[in-house]
Amino acid sequence: MQTKNHLLIKWLYMPAIALCSLLFSGNAAHAALVTFSFTGGVSTISGALLSTPLGPSPLSLGLPVTGSFQFDNMTGGVGGNYPGAVKAMTLTIGSYTSAFALGANAVTILQNTNLGGGLVGDRWRLVTAADGPPVKGYTPFSFDLQLDREGGGLFPNTDLQNPPSLSSSSSPLTATRWRLMFQNDDGNVATVRGTFQSLTAVPLPPSALLFGVGLIALVGLGAGGLRNLRGPQA
Repeated sequence: MQTKNHLLIKWLYMPAIALCSLLFSGNAAHAALVTFSFTGGVSTISGALLSTPLGPSPLSLGLPVTGSFQFDNMTGGVGGNYPGAVKAMTLTIGSYTSAFALGANAVTILQNTNLGGGLVGDRWRLVTAADGPPVKGYTPFSFDLQLDREGGGLFPNTDLQNPPSLSSSSSPLTATRWRLMFQNDDGNVATVRGTFQSLTAVPLPPSALLFGVGLIALVGLGAGGLRNLRGPQA
């Protein structure tokens, strides 16, 4: 009888173990992907991209900006440079949208680097190939963003890490910038630049969390049932 109970217990536990293995292996495969959404505004636009009587443009100063990016925080790298880390990106300027494209991309963590204008400090930078509809003969090909702190103190090291908070009081940023670069058939480059107003981590979907809670409850109920099947021990 004890052998039969042992086999029954094993038979009941195996599906729970299999489910847990699937859950944890799935989380391991996806937990490295982190997503951030942002809002901002447009500060400068190259003249070639602006509307004229001969050519309208969807781009202009003062348009609202929204977007998001996703990167794999388990990507390997050397010296604070993590090529291939970026997995997704969207940028919407008014009614115009550019998105992630296959090509070179990277997240870079820099300490005590040249920030321009004679300033030195820390920088979190993301750059990726981009695509989108042409604007007056210019097609987007690259998007980048950078978050700076003059004087440093933004990172403890150059390990791949999440972007710094825009609202931190202990290590406030001194400059933020995003840029979308365009190019025409002659190789001429034009840009749209702006700053950030918000940068927010996007949480896991509620469905993923509910699945995890439900599975844990299922395993717990199974364990309780097994204790009842075993009965009192002599």
